Amino acid sequence: MNKLEIEELYGFERVGEWKSDERSKSGITFELEKFKGNRVIYAFVVDSEVKYIGVCENTTTTLKDRMSRYKNLQGGGTNERIAKEIKTCLKQGKSVKIFAFRPPASEYKYKDLNIDLVKGLENPLIEKLKPAWNIQNK
Repeated sequence: MNKLEIEELYGFERVGEWKSDERSKSGITFELEKFKGNRVIYAFVVDSEVKYIGVCENTTTTLKDRMSRYKNLQGGGTNERIAKEIKTCLKQGKSVKIFAFRPPASEYKYKDLNIDLVKGLENPLIEKLKPAWNIQNK
């Protein structure tokens, strides 16, 4: 699926991009234009192709926090693997854009359970979009 489809079908919007930065631990850094302080579902897009879908896991995790974990290689496996993919693309002269979707602030419930739209939409989006960097697709 391409970036136009995630924008039009699912309401994602471009919020930033990744850049090379040899001073950082990972060799990459990010610039965010919006949603820095928000909890979102995000996508990394290379050459108009969705390569990765992720979420701000906890209710207090912001997009800036989450991107910092890739940049600083915090938390191990996935962060290191995705940072390496981003760095490879940047070295090849490709741009890696950051898109995000911020679900409506409305609280969704099922009986007495709160429904977390950020986490609840992650797997269906991965299943539908089949981004190459999400290992669930391998």
